Amino acid sequence: MDPYKIVAEGGEALIAGWLGVTLTAGLRLPEDESEDRREFLLAGAKAALEQLAPAGAWLGERLQAVQFLCAHSAAMHWQASANTPDLGEQVRHRAQRFATQMMALTSRQLSTLARLRDQRRREAEADERQAWRQEAHATKQQLARGGAFTAELERMMKLSDEVEAMPETTAAPKAVGAGVPEPPPGPAPALNRRERRALKRLDRKQRRRAGAE
Repeated sequence: MDPYKIVAEGGEALIAGWLGVTLTAGLRLPEDESEDRREFLLAGAKAALEQLAPAGAWLGERLQAVQFLCAHSAAMHWQASANTPDLGEQVRHRAQRFATQMMALTSRQLSTLARLRDQRRREAEADERQAWRQEAHATKQQLARGGAFTAELERMMKLSDEVEAMPETTAAPKAVGAGVPEPPPGPAPALNRRERRALKRLDRKQRRRAGAE
């Protein structure tokens, strides 16, 4: 691990590196163990940290996870000391008291981590619901636009069909306006026999009336 490279990168790489160093410094790694054993314990603690508060979790949650693992390591150390058979009663009692206190602390820390993890889960579910609602709204608008386009296309096609179905002999509309002269009237149709008699009677009545005056 190149610390200068991590510092230059910044962001998540820097935070993860800092948490790893903090965890290593706070863990109770037995000095009488082999180097392989110590590396194994450290690797397990880092894997547990990733499970308790993975990258992307709130920084306070990740710090709480580091503290929990360090406290758990100390509790196990004091509990192992209390279980040593060659210790005096007073020393064993003191080691057991420290172990009990640390276990109570880790229980409270674990409860806090559980609440923070549940809060993170609820927030993620709320974000998913919000994203789903936004996607559903966008899909609804897209379908509405597509429906309007389809309706307009159907209307234009129906209008085109009606125009094509019109007979070709349809007279053109008569132009109306002061600048358009009226066509000259055609010849009057011929009178039939009844109409000629009625016209003659009307002519005789008009002449008698004129003579009486």
